[in-house]
Amino acid sequence: MRRSICLLAMLGAAAGPCRAEEIAPFRVTGVEGNATLRYVQDGQDTKQRTGDTHQSQSGLRNEISVMTHSYVYHPNLLSLDVGGGPILHNESVSTATGERASARGALYNFSARATVLRDKPYRGGLFYEHLNPTVSVSPGQTLTQENTRYGADFSLLEAVTPIPLRANYTHSHNAGRGVDRLVDDRIDQFNLGASRSYGNLGSTQVQYVASRQDSISGAAGLPIQTSSAGSQTVSADTRLQFGPDRKYDVGNLVSLDTQSYRLGNGSLPGLRDMRFLLDGRARNSADLDSHANYNYNRHTQGVLDSTSQAASGGLTYRPLAGLSTSVNGQGNDTATRQFTVRGRGVDAAVNYERAVPLGVAQAGYAVRYNETTQQAVVAQSSVIGERVALSGTSYVTLGNAHIVAGSIVVNNASRTQTYVEGIDYSVSVVGTEMRLQRLIGGHILDGEQVLADYAWSTGGTYASSEQTQSLNLSWSVSRYFNAFFRRTQSTPHLLTGTSTFPLNTVNSRTAGIRADVPLNTGIAFTLGGSVEVENRNETIASSRRQAVDVYGQTDEPVFGLGQFRLTARRSRTEYDNALQNVSPQSYDLRYWSREWFGIDLTAAVTYERENSSVMPHLRLDKSIGAQWHRRKFSLSTSLVQTHEVQSGNERNRTVFQFLARRDF
Repeated sequence: MRRSICLLAMLGAAAGPCRAEEIAPFRVTGVEGNATLRYVQDGQDTKQRTGDTHQSQSGLRNEISVMTHSYVYHPNLLSLDVGGGPILHNESVSTATGERASARGALYNFSARATVLRDKPYRGGLFYEHLNPTVSVSPGQTLTQENTRYGADFSLLEAVTPIPLRANYTHSHNAGRGVDRLVDDRIDQFNLGASRSYGNLGSTQVQYVASRQDSISGAAGLPIQTSSAGSQTVSADTRLQFGPDRKYDVGNLVSLDTQSYRLGNGSLPGLRDMRFLLDGRARNSADLDSHANYNYNRHTQGVLDSTSQAASGGLTYRPLAGLSTSVNGQGNDTATRQFTVRGRGVDAAVNYERAVPLGVAQAGYAVRYNETTQQAVVAQSSVIGERVALSGTSYVTLGNAHIVAGSIVVNNASRTQTYVEGIDYSVSVVGTEMRLQRLIGGHILDGEQVLADYAWSTGGTYASSEQTQSLNLSWSVSRYFNAFFRRTQSTPHLLTGTSTFPLNTVNSRTAGIRADVPLNTGIAFTLGGSVEVENRNETIASSRRQAVDVYGQTDEPVFGLGQFRLTARRSRTEYDNALQNVSPQSYDLRYWSREWFGIDLTAAVTYERENSSVMPHLRLDKSIGAQWHRRKFSLSTSLVQTHEVQSGNERNRTVFQFLARRDF
């Protein structure tokens, strides 16, 4: 009997003698777990011109989790990781209309993974998870999701095949409902990867990924449509190093990506993107480097069909210590159904660094000449699905200039919802740029990625040249002081044809200083900051900017109580069109201490104000938190209050959290 068990165990054991003590029909090798108690109180009041809203949510969760590690007959034959535990929860939600909802009872977490022949060059596994996490999905709201995930993976490694293979399949379903947020996503993904090593020469990685996502997630205050998205991607990435001392680097990337979309009863044009990239670099000598690359991209999405090619090459030469020179040439061609563009250019630069009696001085000069020829068949082209992340109330500039007013449509990332301008986001124009801004009273979550569709002007049929010069000077005294000056001049000229918008001449000057000075007057601290001034003269949107940043920070605890940092920032940008002016300012005070009975204590107050002519904004954040850890027991608590005012909308939020955890 013992001999048969040993023979069976050897199927999964590493090379070497069979050790009888490792063989058993079933053996538990380890147990770990934790117990947690979590309480969250999250409330929010919003005042808008259309009316006031209130929502609050509180929840108490008591969770026990145990994870076991075991094997069947031998650790290398079949290993098991199984765990989970019960969740007792009590949650309540209230809104401004007086609606109240509560949920209490028992949930559970469960996860399991079985790995076969884990140390063999042929291995695989199955896994399953059922989790009920508490997720913060929007300000003033948390929800308990039910996430189910299962799948399998398999690998063939080098001892069996000269081309290692890895494959995995995963299915996941995430569902949950809150006061104004619904989550319901189903995702299937298959991944197949192969790699080939050429020893010291390098390697090639080949990957195939296929996925499908069905979603009906979104904000409850907007219509939600079902959406389905499928994608397939094939890519091969090769990286090689060869020659004496491996001084030649070559990289090659080839990829093909196809995507399809279905929205409700309609559909979007499918996308097909093919790319080829070849990049070469050489360290020809201690003083000379060279590089060259070629990039081909073919993009098709409905009537949007473009083919672009770009090539560049250049040299970097360092004839003397501290002196570096470079010269480069580049060309690009883009052809679409709407327009064609051809560009050619050269640039050169010289940089010099030298030690001076007080610190180090640097000087750099660069010049570039470029010619562009454009032929437009139509006056406008389109973009479908430019991905943009909207955080706070910061402005985000879209990727193309000369965007047609009124053409922007903003959707969530799964395209189940279309957001409304003036309620969810605002649009502003500065020169040739168009910017998006999230509005605090809308349905876009802070930090959410959205998709922007829009039309932009092609500019007509014409040929132009542009010469750009830049000068950079700087002086540094150790790490304590730095002063700099930058000058840039760009002058375009129309050669033939007619452009539908003016060519933009730019002449800018920027100067600034920065200092970080350590002091000790009984207490060690650092004072520092920067001042920067920019004057930018343009044909389209001239501006003048001043920015000041000052801080003070203690470098050791003050009277044993903790450390402090105070920061103040203020800037102002003035345009020829006064409606575009912005003048943000912020003040930040932070305190932290680790002195009292092992408790980590933090507190912060941040005040931000944007005196924009179009969309003024004010935000005040106050927070305090504490953490205590003793062996396997930990406690943490935090209180955060936020007050925001923007364009007549006001939002107040208070969040209190408490967590106790015991590991075992």
